[in-house]
Amino acid sequence: MLNVKIKGYLSLISAILMHLLIGNLFSFPNLIPYYQSYLYYKNDNKEDISLMQLYFIAPAGIFVHNTFPSVMGIIDKKFGIRVLTIFATLCIIASQLIVYFFIQYYLLMIAYILYGFAASSTYFQTLRNCWKYFPNKKDLMSGIVFSSFGLSSFIFTTIADAIINPDNIKKEGKYYSKEIAYRFLDYLKIFLICIVVLGPISCALSFPYEEKKSVILDVSLPESNNESKNENENNSESYKNYDENNNINDSDNDNKNINDESNHEDKSEDKLSIDEPVPLKKVILSLEFVKCLSIAGCTLIFGFLLANTYRDFGVEKELDENGMHTLSKVYTLLNTFSRLLWGVICDKFKFKIPYLIIVINQIVCGALIYFSASNIYTYFIVVCFAVLSYAGHIILFPNLIYTKFGVENSVILLGISGIFSGASALVGPVLTSFVKDLEDFLIAYLVGVSPSIVSLLLTIFMKIEPFGKKKIITEENNESENIDAKLVERYSDASQTKDNEK
Repeated sequence: MLNVKIKGYLSLISAILMHLLIGNLFSFPNLIPYYQSYLYYKNDNKEDISLMQLYFIAPAGIFVHNTFPSVMGIIDKKFGIRVLTIFATLCIIASQLIVYFFIQYYLLMIAYILYGFAASSTYFQTLRNCWKYFPNKKDLMSGIVFSSFGLSSFIFTTIADAIINPDNIKKEGKYYSKEIAYRFLDYLKIFLICIVVLGPISCALSFPYEEKKSVILDVSLPESNNESKNENENNSESYKNYDENNNINDSDNDNKNINDESNHEDKSEDKLSIDEPVPLKKVILSLEFVKCLSIAGCTLIFGFLLANTYRDFGVEKELDENGMHTLSKVYTLLNTFSRLLWGVICDKFKFKIPYLIIVINQIVCGALIYFSASNIYTYFIVVCFAVLSYAGHIILFPNLIYTKFGVENSVILLGISGIFSGASALVGPVLTSFVKDLEDFLIAYLVGVSPSIVSLLLTIFMKIEPFGKKKIITEENNESENIDAKLVERYSDASQTKDNEK
């Protein structure tokens, strides 16, 4: 019988292994040049599926990955994380078998939609299971698990380059050679072996956290009640002394009326306590939440567009093949480890200043990326700076939601935000569908980065404060001022009565 601590460590290993598998969803854009060549030769030298169509495959999976975590969370509560881990493993195996045996476009879309379901069913759920085992190390668990997700793309892209094109041979015109193209299947075999090995291990090591049952005793506390009663009596005596010094005879009744009015106001259903979370419906329908959704959508459009096209655009510009392979690895590493740096920056400087830097950096990179592709070194620098903005948004945006709307509402609100993030992933392929030659990439990048200007303006004018708190404090201050005003009025009336009697 395993103890809780051992189950926790095994569940952490399970989460790491599963994130290494589902994170490979983001590797597909790096493999598009190889896969396009494979489809060309597989289809008897006929271009049945265009490059622009291939740009839609990974975003379709990313859309599902971002859209369904909330639904999968409900399934997690009912069946447990182990069932979801098994489901994810089967989905990934089915997805890659479809890619291996079929070349029809609609089947490829189905394959990566299945991949998206696998990612959505385990991305947050495995992490939440680890949080339950290690409640005091949530940040550490998040860093370990999400780093595994980011490293997946780096690991499998490196493996793919080593298997498919180890000598960094350039394309022969529009496509790689037939020998290189067919090595794409060798890579798929290696990845399928990884799924078959790591998936069942992850399922076996996953232990759903079992909540400890506790007995709640209904115990009355007479002493506390007596203390409260004595305290009220002392407060009443203090008011009596104050009134007697001013010759007020009916102070007890007056103070009682004031306290009754105050208590009545506190019990009003229209007033909220500062510590009470704002109703979810009110948050979702608020203008502030709409602004947050707009920021997320407008920022991520270019982030997803860049991830989906930077490697193929560099290849089309005939940049150094070895340099492009290195860029793919550095890109994924920066996307992974810069998130830790952004977390430290966010802790120190909060949201607004770091996010303004993110958006400004993205606007500059979006404006320069096309022109930088005239040289591998300048292109390398611009792409690396651009991915820093994407990674920064992933870390800072949840912080904005926590700060403005509270932890209680954040899970559902981030799930809703995920739907908009998934929609942003589909905007990039729509833009690239209009690309007919290399010059059209300039328009696609400029249009894709222009919504970041909206994010910049919204961030500048957004107030980073808890939603509804300002109104609540104002109401409480008004109540306090009303009570003080009544006391002053009573005191003034009493003084005037005393002067008249004299």
